Amino acid sequence: MKKIIGLGIAVAVIIALVTTGTWAFFSDTETSSPNTFTAGTIDLEVNTENPWASAAVTTELEDLKPCETGYVTITLKNVGDNEMDVWKMIKGVSCSGGTNTYPSGTPVASSEPEWQEGGGVSYTETCDIDTVIIYDMWIEVGGDPLVCEPGSGDLLIVDEATGLHIDDIATNYIYLDTLAKDATMTVVQSY
Repeated sequence: MKKIIGLGIAVAVIIALVTTGTWAFFSDTETSSPNTFTAGTIDLEVNTENPWASAAVTTELEDLKPCETGYVTITLKNVGDNEMDVWKMIKGVSCSGGTNTYPSGTPVASSEPEWQEGGGVSYTETCDIDTVIIYDMWIEVGGDPLVCEPGSGDLLIVDEATGLHIDDIATNYIYLDTLAKDATMTVVQSY
């Protein structure tokens, strides 16, 4: 019986030593002063709205003829405490409204052999404007906002010479630039 009590006391002493040593290891405290931690903010104003209530920049390409250009200008301002990287994405391209540009009804006459051979026109309207219109975008720094001028400081993001169409860039994030605190950025897109 003395051996069991002695062994029990030895085990209790070992557990007390291990526990006390472990507790000291995990409860170490260090003090360093005078330190201050400050969290900054990033806050983006879009077209003078903050918060941005519109939630989207909607562009309608109305009554554009071949070789005409439409422009969309977006003004961004960093009203937060820190600089920020600005990215852009085009999404939700859709076609609606407008008038049909294909023949309706039965034409009176046609000299096209395919038309005569096929028994008349069978044309279905397609919504493919996003595969046809060439897109470019730049950040306006100086000069005419509707012209990306070399040497003016304008920052070309997507060059129309690359021949990219809206469907080539849709749903992809495009890096624009870093926007410093209180700075404004004017993004111009042309179609």
